Amino acid sequence: MPMRKFVFAKIPGVVVWTALSCGCAAIPSPDGASGPEASRQSAPMSAGGLVRYTEEREACANRNPLRNAYFGDLHVHTTYSYDARPLGVTTVPSDAYRYARGEEILLPPYEQGGQPVAVRKVGPALDFAAVTDHAEFFGELALCVDAGSEAYGSRSCEAIRNGGPTAILVLVRGLSRDVPTRSADICGDDGARCIEASRTYWKRTREMAEAAYDRSSSCSFTSFVAYEHSASRDNNSYHRNVIFRNDKVPELPISTFEAPTDRELFDLLGVECLEGVAGCDVLSIPHSSNLSSGVLFTSAVDGSDSAQVAKVAARQRNVLEPIVEIFQHKGSAECYNGLPGILGGPDELCDMEELRRYYRGLPAEDNPPPFCGEGETGMGASLNAGCVSRNDYYRGILLTGLQTGRRLGANPYKFGVIGSTDTHLSTSGDVDESAWRGHTVSETDLGERLTPSPVHPIGLYTNPGGLAGVWAVENSRDALFEALKRREVFGTTGPRIQPRFFGSWDYAAEACESVAESGYAQGVPMGEDLPAGPTGSSPRFLVAAGRDLESAPLLRLQVIKGWVDDNDQAHYKVFDVAGDSESSGEIDPETGVWNGPGHDALCAVFEDPEFDPDEPSYYYMRAVETPSLRWSSRQCLELPSEARPAECENTAPGVIRELAWSSPIWYTPEES
Repeated sequence: MPMRKFVFAKIPGVVVWTALSCGCAAIPSPDGASGPEASRQSAPMSAGGLVRYTEEREACANRNPLRNAYFGDLHVHTTYSYDARPLGVTTVPSDAYRYARGEEILLPPYEQGGQPVAVRKVGPALDFAAVTDHAEFFGELALCVDAGSEAYGSRSCEAIRNGGPTAILVLVRGLSRDVPTRSADICGDDGARCIEASRTYWKRTREMAEAAYDRSSSCSFTSFVAYEHSASRDNNSYHRNVIFRNDKVPELPISTFEAPTDRELFDLLGVECLEGVAGCDVLSIPHSSNLSSGVLFTSAVDGSDSAQVAKVAARQRNVLEPIVEIFQHKGSAECYNGLPGILGGPDELCDMEELRRYYRGLPAEDNPPPFCGEGETGMGASLNAGCVSRNDYYRGILLTGLQTGRRLGANPYKFGVIGSTDTHLSTSGDVDESAWRGHTVSETDLGERLTPSPVHPIGLYTNPGGLAGVWAVENSRDALFEALKRREVFGTTGPRIQPRFFGSWDYAAEACESVAESGYAQGVPMGEDLPAGPTGSSPRFLVAAGRDLESAPLLRLQVIKGWVDDNDQAHYKVFDVAGDSESSGEIDPETGVWNGPGHDALCAVFEDPEFDPDEPSYYYMRAVETPSLRWSSRQCLELPSEARPAECENTAPGVIRELAWSSPIWYTPEES
């Protein structure tokens, strides 16, 4: 391991009631770590035992034992990121937090005289955020802008200061290697110069997160100390956001240079955080799996470990990597129709903002990406190449987890879900389809934003990204972090839809009259496991959602089931459980007006009509809004026809369905 240098209608055919060699560091039991009162910290519990506090702060005035829904963005970049500063981004983490809170910041495009434009977030402020700048080149960027540094006059630093794509290539050229390397003319042959210089940006990152955190009783905003670990194996996405529970963190972030693989990252987080800093706690959130060609999730399923080592590694992942980012500006990573090795009918919503289908040009059927073979990984998915693996998508990796768990006795892929933006403009939570300014500086111009990139995920086929939703007792670091760890979280494509999902063996129809009370009292929430049920019974799920009043109404709620049969064959099925079908109305593509039913809230109790107690399975819910205009249509239609750029005539889908996903509930057969 590398070392540091130092309702609704009853749906036909569905039983539904409606109403209103692991060097693994010491890791605690995954069972204890995922429970609602879990924590590794020896610290006092709040009244009622709902949150274990690890920091000094005023008690939150707004506390709810039945959990409040909080919305945030855990994937935000500023000028401290190597792929933001060279392209003209000058905002720092404190700006990103100000924007998240609804305050004004200065952004490109530049007006005459070089003055940036003052902008403010459209829509309500976020409840929480984390700036996750790429840790890999903190030192290089700091050295190359410091005229007094030894590296300032180097050729690489000159290229970096000149900016543009060339500057990014200078930095990332060594990242895709098996053993990542730094630019020697900046960092020295041993890299020590850059490691030491990285302290500057890491210190500022921590200070700005602390300054943005509201420790008063109003608990209006929570910021997390965080960074992105940005490995790029074979030019595939192998990226993870690392989120710390509090301000007790390692002296330096653990980057790809210290930990080229996920297992090495987990080990060093154990050594340098869990064991190395009193009070430190941490989790990792993988993202952009749809651009990974099977690389992002391989280490627990490649067969190279002994069963015991693989089981320990699976449990380590459960503790340190409990959730995954299902949606961001690079598209949806929920599902992909037709993946080999998975049986299930077509799901039209799998194509909603699914980048790989559109990235290669439309019509997609004329130029589909190839599928990866069994056990195969590809190359270059981040650059519009590489094969598509079943493990690139949430539904597929959950099924792989069930299969692995059956063989191994431990499921390495028990992921909850969130959404986020991955903005590189510091615009935390900038998800409004009408007001989206783009992902990078070049996209702040509408014509550029509407132009597809053939080799990079920017432009026409990308989107504003999503939000992370958390069901927590209060808006504090400890409460939010514990909810993330226990997977009581959800993701949306942008709207503030509030999905609730509970599992039990005996919910009655009346449960919809008091969703939270019934859900917790009689069952388990999203992110947990169903306990053993009575012989001959089938699991029942309390499925509910409230709409975002500033967005479109809800159309329907669905339950997605995945399971593995006696022959180890993976399956999935989508059940419509409340609301209406899309055929019940139509949208006017010129105005965006939906002529059809819509709901402010939906709820149902769903009983699995095909349950087999011998089959491991998972269930999650998906809330679907009525159709609405995609940003690429909406922003053009909002302009007078004579003011629309030529790029408004394009091949992107004009209509979208905004979604929300709950984390799953798992069922595992009892051992015989």
